[in-house]
Amino acid sequence: MRRTPAPGRALAAAAALATTVALTACGGGSTSGSDGPLVQADGAPQSPAGTLRMAAWQEAPSMDPARTTTQNGMLIFPEYDTLTVVDEKFTPKPWLATSWTQPDPKTWEFKLRTDVKFHDGSTFDAETVKANLDRAKKIVGGPYTNIYAPISKVEAVDPATVRVSFAVPQPNFPYSMSTVAGAMVSPKAIKDGTDLTRTAAGSGGWIWQKDAHREGAEHVYKANPDYWNKAAVRAATVNVSIMQEDNARLNAAQSGQTDVMSTLQPDQMDAAQSAGLRVLNDFTSTGTFLIMDREGKKVPAFAKPEVRQAIGLLLDRDAYNKALLSGKGDSENGGFAAPDSPWNDPSLNDLNKPDVAKAKQLLAEAGYAGGFTFEVGNAPVIKQVNETVAQLLKEGGITMKIVDVANGQYTADVRKGRFPAGYFVPTSIDIYQWWSRTVSNKGIYNPFGLDDLADMEKTFDEALAMSDDAARKPLLSRLQRQTVERGVAFPLSQNPRAAALAASVRATQQPVFAPEDIAPRPYYLWTK
Repeated sequence: MRRTPAPGRALAAAAALATTVALTACGGGSTSGSDGPLVQADGAPQSPAGTLRMAAWQEAPSMDPARTTTQNGMLIFPEYDTLTVVDEKFTPKPWLATSWTQPDPKTWEFKLRTDVKFHDGSTFDAETVKANLDRAKKIVGGPYTNIYAPISKVEAVDPATVRVSFAVPQPNFPYSMSTVAGAMVSPKAIKDGTDLTRTAAGSGGWIWQKDAHREGAEHVYKANPDYWNKAAVRAATVNVSIMQEDNARLNAAQSGQTDVMSTLQPDQMDAAQSAGLRVLNDFTSTGTFLIMDREGKKVPAFAKPEVRQAIGLLLDRDAYNKALLSGKGDSENGGFAAPDSPWNDPSLNDLNKPDVAKAKQLLAEAGYAGGFTFEVGNAPVIKQVNETVAQLLKEGGITMKIVDVANGQYTADVRKGRFPAGYFVPTSIDIYQWWSRTVSNKGIYNPFGLDDLADMEKTFDEALAMSDDAARKPLLSRLQRQTVERGVAFPLSQNPRAAALAASVRATQQPVFAPEDIAPRPYYLWTK
């Protein structure tokens, strides 16, 4: 049996992302303005003490992990444990699962901890994992359909062993179980059919305080006195404030009102460092403009391949990087994989070089010489993105109207088909998730029920059936190229993912800051 997950090697290779400052900072190095190394055990409280104050950019639509996105992980992880976590090299490591093997390409088997209790007193075991995965698979329209749908069977081999079988190989499943999709809900809550919209049922290091929750403003968590990993819980209270505006979060961090700020924008990074904050920064996501209405159900123009190709020629990556990311992004990359990821293909860098004249010619050929208008959803955290994209499209005569959506509803509105296109930040580390979640017709961003990528789906399935990542790479490079050439999605830049920590924040060991997290998880963190 093969012991090391295939994606582990790929994700480990992606650790070459240490050319950016975040991984250095997470690994214990210091950044400009910080006060000593991040990883420091000396002086840490031996039992939970004090309050760790965090700032997130949006309210969670639900406290049910299977129904909320990775962008809301900051509100999920204190309450819930995941099967795995990832290290600074983005390699899956044990958490609730102690080890895993792959008996065959379509099967993963996990060994589990036997000392875990949920906050409601129920026990974690193989039946719990089975109940969670079976339940998640049945949720219609959930954000992790791409992860759960391929599961064909879950078996509790014994109380400490669970076997997960798939219809097609899933080489990255242990990695997926480190995300919100791998968070385990209490078996009692599942059996009782508990509505977890504003109730929580986890086994995590902190217990969500329902009475202290202020909708759209604040979440409070108290340390779990019976937690199985006591060394990971150093703060007595975790307080997460909801601050939609970027400047509000930065001001709170600079003024000492918060200790951990999520979603630091590129144009805020220098100011944060100058203020003495520790900035964690890396390339783990691709700013992406996705066209979902490719049959023109809402916007007839999008049914024309020439129109979509024109949009790609108008989305000047270099201009986007300079205008929006203060030059801190990677706009040379014409694909969807991080610069030093094993999935990066330099031959894609020449895709969609900006050409306004050619774009206008294509629009005229499609019957839209005078342009057309469409709407996109807007939230404060992507307001500047939308404005920048709108300016670029205006060069070709296309009007992109920006429509504000309710707090925390951007993804939900997109998935309901309210908008024909929009901005997304898929992972650039896990190529499997990039395809299956964001691009694939089987993914969560196909609200119009398209089947136009059927041939590409076959290519992806062919890649999954191969024995190793080296054999898969040419096929996955082809998918990246076809995604752009067919006008499905366009990479705008490798975005610098950044969070800011107060100089007083320390970690007793390497903190968990997975590629899809918007800030480090509270485990191991303490304030000096």
